[in-house]
Amino acid sequence: MSELKVANVAFAYEKQKNIIEDISIELHDNEIVCLLGTSGGGKTTLFNVIAGLLVPDQGGVFLNGEDISGKPGHISYMLQKDLLLPYKTIEDNVALPLFIKGERKKEARIKVGAFFEQFGLEGTQKKYPHQLSGGMRQRAALLRTYMFSKDVALLDEPFSALDTLTKSEMHKWYLDVMDEIRLSTLFITHDIDEAFKLGSRILIMKEGCIWQEGTARELTEAPRDVFVRKLLNR
Repeated sequence: MSELKVANVAFAYEKQKNIIEDISIELHDNEIVCLLGTSGGGKTTLFNVIAGLLVPDQGGVFLNGEDISGKPGHISYMLQKDLLLPYKTIEDNVALPLFIKGERKKEARIKVGAFFEQFGLEGTQKKYPHQLSGGMRQRAALLRTYMFSKDVALLDEPFSALDTLTKSEMHKWYLDVMDEIRLSTLFITHDIDEAFKLGSRILIMKEGCIWQEGTARELTEAPRDVFVRKLLNR
């Protein structure tokens, strides 16, 4: 069971105004929460703080009660691009987090191999990234993310580069596999329909703040203001 708490976090780059300000989020076990907002709203900076890549100027990040502020390695982070290494097999790409942690290659490959069928990757172990479709590459990248941390994952627009049909198929697969592995997830997207389909809750960000929070229905029926209404195109 994993619980992530972001408490009153603020961050500013040197001699600049706050990029994010007084942000608090609670992510519960097996929950998918989507962050939605316009470009430049602070979503990626927030992810970097949560992942421990940036140290907050105020507040803190807590995983299961432990303060992990500024401590990378506790939460996995998947970017928009799959970043699979072209010279490594899919098996070794997925096992990379275990290699980095010092596990022997044989044991690491056995561990990741147990998940290939569940992630729809059976038969791709010895293939290379260029031999896989975009959707399959994203599955491999997501499995690699899961092998880094089985508690909480940050996904930054992981499906945005996929065509509409592939994205729709990935959404269904993603919801099914997340329910099985129970990975708590914060998910950045600019796609309104994607947020409504995947998120049990949606956080709308504006100018570095959480502007409104709610379910898809709550946001649609009671948008806070014109900004939210236009963002949701409702």
